[in-house]
Amino acid sequence: MSRTHVLQSPKRRFYLVCIVAATLVIGSGVLFFEGGSPDGEETAAAANEAVASLGAAVTTTDVEKGALRTSSKIVRNPFQASSRQQSPKTLPLDRVLRELSLIPSLTPGEQTDAKELALVLRWASFQPERACDYAYHAVLDGADESLLKEAVTSWARVEPASAARWAARIRSPLLRDLAVSTASGIWTTSNQAAALSALKSLPGSAARSSALSGMAGVSVRNPKQALDWAEKLPGPLRERTLQQLFGSWMRRNPLAAADWLSNQPLEVQLPLAGRLAGDWVRKDPQAALFWTRAVPTGTLTGPQLPPGTVQRRAMGAALDGFVSSDPEAAAAWMTTGTGKIFFSERVGSLASSWTSIDPEAAVAWVSTIPAGRERDTAVAAIASTWTRAAPSEALIWIQGIRRGADRNTALSSFSGAIAGIDPEAAAYSGTQITERQLREATLAQVISQWRRINPGAATQFVQTSNSAAFLRKKQ
Repeated sequence: MSRTHVLQSPKRRFYLVCIVAATLVIGSGVLFFEGGSPDGEETAAAANEAVASLGAAVTTTDVEKGALRTSSKIVRNPFQASSRQQSPKTLPLDRVLRELSLIPSLTPGEQTDAKELALVLRWASFQPERACDYAYHAVLDGADESLLKEAVTSWARVEPASAARWAARIRSPLLRDLAVSTASGIWTTSNQAAALSALKSLPGSAARSSALSGMAGVSVRNPKQALDWAEKLPGPLRERTLQQLFGSWMRRNPLAAADWLSNQPLEVQLPLAGRLAGDWVRKDPQAALFWTRAVPTGTLTGPQLPPGTVQRRAMGAALDGFVSSDPEAAAAWMTTGTGKIFFSERVGSLASSWTSIDPEAAVAWVSTIPAGRERDTAVAAIASTWTRAAPSEALIWIQGIRRGADRNTALSSFSGAIAGIDPEAAAYSGTQITERQLREATLAQVISQWRRINPGAATQFVQTSNSAAFLRKKQ
């Protein structure tokens, strides 16, 4: 994304130019005190000229318009013209900084962004922390996040520990996550043991979490080795790291992940088996259901989980994942053959998941369920889910239901779903329920919520509605 309004905030823009200007001034001062440098005076002059140019840029009257173009004198600077033929990769530090000072005067676009990135990377080869400071504040002001990522990458390849510590101090949570995960990922690639050892020393739990994400991202190349060292971590940190590393592996190769998990102790299996089953069933339902023993036979070759706590947890996660990802297929399986034993417990979640995808198909399916508790549960779930998404559409469906028991169940769910938003309409819908016990239970729930929203209106309804007479007797 190009910065169409380069450094829109004058205050933040001033911060950036100060970074560049201060670096120029400090550089010229070092040369002066070292003495004997034939370029000392030239460097100091360059610094003064760059600072003057930056000052002019900060005070431009075009800030409010977002154009941020400097005068033609700066745009036509002889240095700018002469350095066009020289690659940023070969520029000395003072010239890099002078080029960066002119970025605000250039026309925003991909070419300017590419030039800024090249200059920042060259700066990072001299002064990585200052270059990353510049990149961080530039991204806050609209530059592409790749500017910060590339600057941190350049630093982390040389000094990963310093880059990671700097990144952990970033205030922006989003950019801190980007910078820390980038530095930690590069560090893990070059020295996994050192990166892991330094994990505890990073300031802040959020930074450590970001570091784990970066480590997990590169550890997929050798997931088993990464998981082996993660097992040696203490307590909560071990579980968190295992979750990060295992997640990327199981999405690519769930069967290999399952084989590895089967050889781990119970405390490792318990938090990971359910996650593996829930993700695996979205990729290959038959294989995941066979691994968790939800189906007795399957095309999967390899061991099943032995019966027990881990297996039951994995089976539950697999069934829940199957229902949420493909409710139509899950419903077909659970109403025939092996899946029948799971139907009663999950009929409500089946109906709800299917309604969120295709309510009319869910309605057609529920009509095939025999009358009874399972059908009532499914109708209630459809009505509640549909009402939360599109109450007017749901009400049209409810009013057209011919079977009285289904309509009463749907009206009760409809009233409960809208009671917190429109208690008056919810109460009216409750009065349309023909089955007395269900009607009174629904109205009692609606009136209870209505009294918290508008006690006067709720009291008036109770005193005037025939359907609420049972509530008057309790007063």
